[in-house]
Amino acid sequence: MQKKVLVSAVIVTYNGKDLLKTAMDSIIKIKDIACQLVVVDNNSSDGSIDFIKKNYKNAKIVKNRENLGYTGINSALPYCNGKYILFLNNDVKLDKNCIKELLNAVEKDSKIAMAAPRLVNYYNQSLKSAGTWASRAFYAGHMVGDSKEKEIPYLGVGLIRKDIVNKFGYLFDNDYFIYGEDLDLGLRLRLLGYKIIFAPEAILYHMHAMTTAKGPSHKMTFLLERNLLMTFFKVLSFKNILLLMPYVLFMRLIAMLKDIASLNFNSLLARLHAILWIVFNFDSVLEKRSKLQKLRKADDKFVLKAFSEKHLLEKRVLI
Repeated sequence: MQKKVLVSAVIVTYNGKDLLKTAMDSIIKIKDIACQLVVVDNNSSDGSIDFIKKNYKNAKIVKNRENLGYTGINSALPYCNGKYILFLNNDVKLDKNCIKELLNAVEKDSKIAMAAPRLVNYYNQSLKSAGTWASRAFYAGHMVGDSKEKEIPYLGVGLIRKDIVNKFGYLFDNDYFIYGEDLDLGLRLRLLGYKIIFAPEAILYHMHAMTTAKGPSHKMTFLLERNLLMTFFKVLSFKNILLLMPYVLFMRLIAMLKDIASLNFNSLLARLHAILWIVFNFDSVLEKRSKLQKLRKADDKFVLKAFSEKHLLEKRVLI
């Protein structure tokens, strides 16, 4: 008798055929948990779909007609049969106990919506994430070093309760494409009164930026700045938006001055473009806000408890 699916493991890929074997093999080797394997293909042209069909006949393939970035994962949701969704990039390898440890963490408390693994750099395993931080300036990043289980504001991979995803109707905001979509998810979960727990015993090896490294850096800067600003206006109360806006804009001014000092004018223009995008598309941002705020269960005090300014000026760490 076939076990009832407990975890739907979803991998998003775009021209990542060379990465898929490592990621998929590490999932199918896990035999003690009933997992469903779903692969979302963002209209790859490198033969990824044929490779999956040939080598992973039990995998469900969901085809997107265009590259939707990491938000393309939303296409998989109707096909996920598990109580939990494990959402992943294609540039990862799971430790044999990763899913078990994530399940142990998330099932400790009904207010834990998501369990996040400890990211370890695939190529340099001395680089290990100790979780994530987020600043009230709406910048975020990874901490390094050893760490115990704790609450964190977000992570771009992890195990999440499907019934909570269903409350939104999506995992990641479709308009984000990539970058900042993970912080947006984390803060939306807090808005509903839920937490994300960092499970350091759940190890996930990450081939950092293998999927996105080929893209122009100024485009990445634009998407990150735009998406973080969208989340700022979507999640917080109007009172706290007004209180924090000078700080949010000041830190972006600092970033722009750094761009000028380093003669990185493409990055400077990308930051300005992001701010102007928000200004000229503010109606659509407010529409997103209105829909999200109708789901609010927690006040801003609970949401902002996930923030800290301690790591804001530290050098970004790539895990």
